[in-house]
Amino acid sequence: MWSSFEIKVEKLQQFAIGQRWLSDTETELGLGVLIDVDERSISILFPKSDETRVYARNNAPLSRIVFNVNDEVQDQEGHKWLVESIEDRHGVLRYNVLRTSSDGETERKALNETRIGAHIQLSKPLDRLLASQVDYKEWYDLRIEALQMQAQMHRSPLRGLIGARVGLIPHQLYIAHEVGQRFAPRVLLADEVGLGKTIEAGLIIHQQLKTGRAERILILVPDSLQYQWMIEMRRRFNLQFSLFDLTRTASIKEHDPDLNPFLTEQCIIASVDLMVDHDDLREQALEAGFDLLVVDEAHHLMWNEEEGGNDRYDLVEELAQQTPGVLLLTATPEQLGVESHFARLRLLDPQRFSSLERFLDEEEQYLQTAKIAEVLMSDEPLAAEHLTALQTLLGHSIEDVPEQRYRAIHELLDRHGTGRILFRNTREAIQGFPGRDCQPAALIAPENWSMDGKLREQMWPEEGQLDGSWMENDPRVPWLMEILRKELKHNKVLLIARSGPVVEALENVLRLHAGIRTAMFHEGMSLLERDQAAAYFAEESYGAQILLCSEIGSEGRNFQFASDLILFDLPANPDVLEQRIGRLDRIGQENRIQIHVPYLIGTAQERMFRWYNEALNIFSSISPTAQTLQENFIVDLKDCLLADLGQKFEDLLEEVNVQRQALEAELQAGRDRLLEYNSCRPVVAQKIVQALEDYDDNTMLPMFMKRFMSSTNIDFDEQSNGTVIIKPTDQMQVQGLTLDEDGMTATFYRDQAQIREDAQYLTLEHPFIESVMEMINTQSFGSTNVALLKSNALKQGSILIEVWFKVDVVGPRSLNLPSSLPRQLVRVLLSETGQDLSEKIDPVILRPYLHHLDGNSCRQVVKARRDVIEQRYSQALESAKEGLPVLKEQAKKYYSQKWQYEIDRLSYLKQFNPSIRQDEIDRLTKLQKEGVDLLEDISLTPSAIQVMVVVKP
Repeated sequence: MWSSFEIKVEKLQQFAIGQRWLSDTETELGLGVLIDVDERSISILFPKSDETRVYARNNAPLSRIVFNVNDEVQDQEGHKWLVESIEDRHGVLRYNVLRTSSDGETERKALNETRIGAHIQLSKPLDRLLASQVDYKEWYDLRIEALQMQAQMHRSPLRGLIGARVGLIPHQLYIAHEVGQRFAPRVLLADEVGLGKTIEAGLIIHQQLKTGRAERILILVPDSLQYQWMIEMRRRFNLQFSLFDLTRTASIKEHDPDLNPFLTEQCIIASVDLMVDHDDLREQALEAGFDLLVVDEAHHLMWNEEEGGNDRYDLVEELAQQTPGVLLLTATPEQLGVESHFARLRLLDPQRFSSLERFLDEEEQYLQTAKIAEVLMSDEPLAAEHLTALQTLLGHSIEDVPEQRYRAIHELLDRHGTGRILFRNTREAIQGFPGRDCQPAALIAPENWSMDGKLREQMWPEEGQLDGSWMENDPRVPWLMEILRKELKHNKVLLIARSGPVVEALENVLRLHAGIRTAMFHEGMSLLERDQAAAYFAEESYGAQILLCSEIGSEGRNFQFASDLILFDLPANPDVLEQRIGRLDRIGQENRIQIHVPYLIGTAQERMFRWYNEALNIFSSISPTAQTLQENFIVDLKDCLLADLGQKFEDLLEEVNVQRQALEAELQAGRDRLLEYNSCRPVVAQKIVQALEDYDDNTMLPMFMKRFMSSTNIDFDEQSNGTVIIKPTDQMQVQGLTLDEDGMTATFYRDQAQIREDAQYLTLEHPFIESVMEMINTQSFGSTNVALLKSNALKQGSILIEVWFKVDVVGPRSLNLPSSLPRQLVRVLLSETGQDLSEKIDPVILRPYLHHLDGNSCRQVVKARRDVIEQRYSQALESAKEGLPVLKEQAKKYYSQKWQYEIDRLSYLKQFNPSIRQDEIDRLTKLQKEGVDLLEDISLTPSAIQVMVVVKP
């Protein structure tokens, strides 16, 4: 055991290849060796877990491991040596060590620190106690509670779901749980608009990162959605993605021409077009390599058998071929035809979907399966032909009873079709959407209004008058003031316009001339200012009546608590219009949406309104065909918008309306209810929701954190609205926490976090809480205590020794080995005479009888009872070790069975469902063996020690 070595925090020293370092944030990786260093970064190999980390040189979260004379060290072969002396050779230490063999022979040698074993055992609590470094009783209690919460978190099936700022929506949580726990998931998320595909993808990404299944992630999106994705990842999941555009990549190259920009960050969001238009960036992204590729708006990836794919498709295909995990997102999986739908499935699994003809044949057969499944899911009795067909499909007969019908549905789901890689929920299946109504406001155009010229000038003339002079004769301005003063006086109103200057001009008029409480939200504001504006709008009693947003207001924020939307202008793109409406028309909306649309009669504005309303029907409901129809008729539409073409425009509206209805009827007829059911199995989904509700109701985190902050001099101020303001202070007694100098507004409650987007949602998976837990886990905080135990049941003046050990197993995070341990903490409680009281006296029973002892008295107790403390500590260690063999076998058995169940299930289903990949089964088998081997090396790390002096009450 290595009992007294030093962990030196030498952030500014000269790094040298061969030095041994410990990760402050991932201690489970074991002892690392520095293998590469340059001006900006260092690379550390962690041999035990077979992982390499690259850190920025200036702020690497690492501590140098230095052993002292008389320390016991272990070499890579597992032999133990005693340090006699130490030499420093150009920054790398050489230990002169000795050991005595069983026959009494002494062996000496020089052991470079590069040859030290990767498994490290810490036993600092005893050293600190004997050196009279005694912590506060409260710190000791907090340490034990933190270790217990961490152990519980390791075992929790909710890991990766707890920390997201999302509502408990069953279908979203089901997909996230189903996909997020896979290794290298490759799926198509195809929920209808407004059902939360971005949230589902974010939950999957969050789980993959938290469980170590992925570390490098690339998100490819259209230009207009980059900012939305970055905000969603940050606000909802506390994930810091870097936005890569031409400016940023050029800046990196200018600084270092040889540096691959995609190796400078772990999590990246980039535009699809950026990669398509710049071959060098495309090649560098391929060279950098990622664990997970996410592609939004995947219906723009087009392909056919004759011509192949478009530029975007070819790009994604190249990346998908060398990226283990792939998520494709589209609201319209079959909108552009079955060929393009097949092509997207082909990106996910080119072996399974190698032939369009075979795919069409399977789809036809699958339709029969879906029809039988629909009967199973209904109340309709099963006819003889249904039972016969089911026997053919399942390989066994069933009876027409509820339990067997339910089981048959799940067998069909597992065996047939694309259910494992395609998830699609529909509004009709999910339900809970109140609907929306259009409230047009036809206004008379002023005499000087432009009726010809460029379309931009006709539609949005205000954008050409940045001084605000357009407001003097624009009838939309007095209309806006009037409707806010009267009809919408008591309502929360969201207004969206195309640009920031228009929003600023309107806000100025409403606030100064109409006396209306306003808030703004546009690209010229900082992130903090936007948060504050959103929070002011969310305030019920004294908040803003109206929030005025530029186009970014339709991206990345949801305001379901409002139900009135004013579209001050209309965008040119139906997808953008749907995004605007989608800020209110989402799950959680309790009222029908009222969409107020002012337009000037006889102008391009009116014709654009009629196009959206009469041809695409986009104000009344989501139109899955709108974007495609507009692209198909864009030439005729532009002609009609530029000038009043009378009957030609009327004919266009009628033609497109007929096509839209036909396409929607076709989509409805082709609804795959079996697929929808598979995308949200209600029983499973409800269990996940219930588990998260139980966590929310029973978590001890709020009380724990309040005690922690109070005892460490972190400033926190509880607000009446359920939030807390947390700030660092000069008197803080802990270091290394993820807490900005300016502090933060936060909440521990999910419902409050849903409303107050300016407040961070604190859970065990929030970076600040994780930093607290990591600090406790890796530093000496609260590891020693001496307390008074007031009791008449024990001998007065005697002492009890309580020692807590962590059960450690080093391995890749992705294996989550700690979750297989029956116990992650071992507590040993001994009397002064050595009687084991661990099972007889629970720590919860002791706590009310334990009281603080002043520092001087603590030192006297330790000095007087030093020999007894050392003896009982050695006894506690041996006692804890005795249970390791049984614990090890239990862990290996549990871990092996857990993986074997999934391996057997997938192997069986692969006989019927070719969408299950052999490489997935092979990977699970490999991980099973790897984990079982690593569980052989379970060990104990002393974590805390407490001496209790018995006195009379």
